[in-house]
Amino acid sequence: MVVKTGLMLGQMTDGDRLLALALPAWRLPEGRTQTEAEVNELLKASLAAEAAFLRTDHVELRRWLVDTGWWQRDGFGRAYARPSEPELPEALRATARALATVEPAAWAQQQVSIHRAAQRERRARWSEAAERPPGAAASPDETPGNAR
Repeated sequence: MVVKTGLMLGQMTDGDRLLALALPAWRLPEGRTQTEAEVNELLKASLAAEAAFLRTDHVELRRWLVDTGWWQRDGFGRAYARPSEPELPEALRATARALATVEPAAWAQQQVSIHRAAQRERRARWSEAAERPPGAAASPDETPGNAR
């Protein structure tokens, strides 16, 4: 999912949406309350990094995070907090446990790097095949369209 672009939260399956929201949710430190302005800056940074695959703005993203339970908001909409794992809705707890072992921004960047390296490799194989003289034999793993 993180290697794509332009994904809209409302068009995702519930499971994909919860995973997509988990990445920016981790920008807010657990147990620390932050103002709306601080949260907005965190979300803008997330949308420029690990959540760049989303087609949304920080305001919609903030609403989704609160509505799904990743974040809590005070009654006036001025303060936001990320609840501890036991306080999260049951559906989010397993994802929260998994995210506790990684740094989401670094993980997302690693996935994008792996994807781009694979793309470069496929393009190089296609270029080599295109430059091969007509009728020259190619090994089966060099055949264009052969999935590795």
